[in-house]
Amino acid sequence: MKKIKHYDIVIIGSGPAGEKAAMQASKLRKRVALIEKDTERIGGSSLHTGTIPSKSLRETVVYLELLRQRAHGVNISFKENITASELMAHKELVIEEQESSFRRNLSKTNVDLIHGTPMIKQIGENTATHKTSKTKSSKSKKKSVEQTPDVANKQTPIFLEVDVGKENPIPIQTNYVVIATGSRPRHPEWAEFDGEHVFDSDTILNIKRLPKKLTIIGSGVIGCEYACIFAKLGIRVNLVARDYQTLNFLDHEIADILKEQMRQSRIALRFGEEVSAVKVVEKGKVEVHLESGKILPCSTVMVAAGRNSNTQGLGLENIGVTLGNRGLIEVNRNTYQTSVENIYAVGDVIGFPGLASTAMLQARIAILHAFGELENEQLPTDLAFGIWTIPPIGMVGKTEKELTEEKIPYEIGIGHFKEVARARIMGESRGILKLLFDPETLKLLGVHIIGPRAPEMIHLGQSVLYYGGTIKYFINSVFNYPTLDQVYQVAAFNGINRRTFDL
Repeated sequence: MKKIKHYDIVIIGSGPAGEKAAMQASKLRKRVALIEKDTERIGGSSLHTGTIPSKSLRETVVYLELLRQRAHGVNISFKENITASELMAHKELVIEEQESSFRRNLSKTNVDLIHGTPMIKQIGENTATHKTSKTKSSKSKKKSVEQTPDVANKQTPIFLEVDVGKENPIPIQTNYVVIATGSRPRHPEWAEFDGEHVFDSDTILNIKRLPKKLTIIGSGVIGCEYACIFAKLGIRVNLVARDYQTLNFLDHEIADILKEQMRQSRIALRFGEEVSAVKVVEKGKVEVHLESGKILPCSTVMVAAGRNSNTQGLGLENIGVTLGNRGLIEVNRNTYQTSVENIYAVGDVIGFPGLASTAMLQARIAILHAFGELENEQLPTDLAFGIWTIPPIGMVGKTEKELTEEKIPYEIGIGHFKEVARARIMGESRGILKLLFDPETLKLLGVHIIGPRAPEMIHLGQSVLYYGGTIKYFINSVFNYPTLDQVYQVAAFNGINRRTFDL
């Protein structure tokens, strides 16, 4: 039997949330163990199959399109048929560099990296487990997870075992656990994933040959992003979804522009359809059967039908951690404690918003709370979202629909990218920037962008929104010339003109 290892905190999962949690705990000079089930890699699905590789692939495709179509008078020739491996080369390089950087950071810290499969075996006898509650109960002697203890249950140990393969499991005792195990693609029963004809959003990045015709099932963020990527390669794409509107959370005008751009890229939008079966007829030939009776022939299928949280095998059901739909861990949304107060969960494993950016802040808050260092850190109310379609989208704050439903008066200011010189220089003048603001006070209420670098540009709007600013900030600012941010000023003047002259 191996000797028990003692840590102040154990982080399970080495994705963005796990990495940030480990780094933050190390900065507090705690004894930290970071457990990763992958026997060789670190970085989680975000680095190896999700955000980083998909955005790297998109960048390659966008550069190719710019060089092919907008060479600005320079004669550039390309080979006729680019291969899948050539397309993926940049992605592989980015992943390698990011993982190397992560390993260097770990080597400089007080973090023990353990490759293996963990299971929480036992909680100390005095550990209180209870349901998440927003109020204290005077009748209960147990602490509510809404309380902010200096150190929650520091004397109560948690016992884990880590299966490291052929060797005996490693026994671990710790005061705290942070679960950051992420999520995986959902596999519906009507599709058989073979890695040759039928893929999910993770395995599509391992495709050996580019498809002749691709059917993507699911019009969420992942489905729309991949539809745009493959369409820009000249591949015919079907995008199938049960809803009649793609990305329902978007501002309606931005969603309409995206759909039109997708149609112009020859993406066939099959909305309001349910899939009944995916059948591989023969090598290189697949049929997607819809409940409406339609059959869509293609060579390759990618299913992007949501994701499930990675909570299986951790032993959570045996220690009182409350799980919700699709295995999501229920937490206190202020401090990210589970129903066992010295076990925290962050990132995709707790569901919405499921962003790498928010996962990292959640992890930092959880660590600071566990060790009594939390001050006023919290997740912002207005999150900035970035969607890497082609063209990309950025949004923060309220939509027109939300403002109307909440009976909040608003005015609109719109700036077209074609109105600023920088967009024309770049050869990317499609899209708009839309400001929603209070017609009396001019206070900014929301920003919605579809156009070049929208996920980066949205942060300026987020800052003004966060500090309760007005659209006069954009009017009175002096933007570098020529820059894309000038479209904020165009939109602000447009809004002022609408308000003044009722145009």
